[in-house]
Amino acid sequence: MNEINNGDDDDDDDDNVDNVDGDDVPSRTCAAPWAEDVHHRCSLRGEDLNRQWLAPSAQLQPTIYHAKGLLYYLHSVGRSPAVFCDFHGHSQKKNVFLYGCSVKETLWQAGSAAGTSALSEDVSYRTLPRILDKLAPAFTMSSCSFVVEKSRASTARVVVWREMGVSRSYTMESSYCGCNQGPYKGLQFGTRELEEMGAMFCLGLLVLELKSVSCSRQLLSHAAALLNTEEDPLDCHLQR
Repeated sequence: MNEINNGDDDDDDDDNVDNVDGDDVPSRTCAAPWAEDVHHRCSLRGEDLNRQWLAPSAQLQPTIYHAKGLLYYLHSVGRSPAVFCDFHGHSQKKNVFLYGCSVKETLWQAGSAAGTSALSEDVSYRTLPRILDKLAPAFTMSSCSFVVEKSRASTARVVVWREMGVSRSYTMESSYCGCNQGPYKGLQFGTRELEEMGAMFCLGLLVLELKSVSCSRQLLSHAAALLNTEEDPLDCHLQR
């Protein structure tokens, strides 16, 4: 989902880690594409709209209420989105990165006594970040986190992950503090760089889709031609 947010970040480093047990892991069987939701972070009531996803009101938070309703409908007919993502600005870390959701990584970070080795979890939530790390010069995998904090239980990414079973549920953070790597090192992000990141995100979704289906060489060549790019880079990413 595409959520334009101006203000505080979705996640801070000093939050307490949520103790999630294995029963909370959502199961997901989805083949539908991604979903988008556009709104400003704060409503006219002064509420942080990214903290209203647990029980939104049709009168007080209509954009959240109807977006969640659409996601529930898609889930009920077996068409849950393959990827959910909202887009934020981050006031501390540099570069562009993703926050996701993982039961295992949350338990490990919390130092839980529960044995995580026997816990089964679909690790495909790491695939898109890895693709973006190869494609986008502003993106950094090392800043990504998949820990679920208690204070984020009512955010879009956590609610969609828990209630709709979308394992690839993310918040994408673009820094207000610029970049410290690659061609943009020492520079602030402008419109051109953010548009480039958006294009790389869309390319990443295509690569993710091509990795998940049995596609012919002809389809791969056609996709590469449409993207006005070389076939080899796409082929390389599909083999990873």
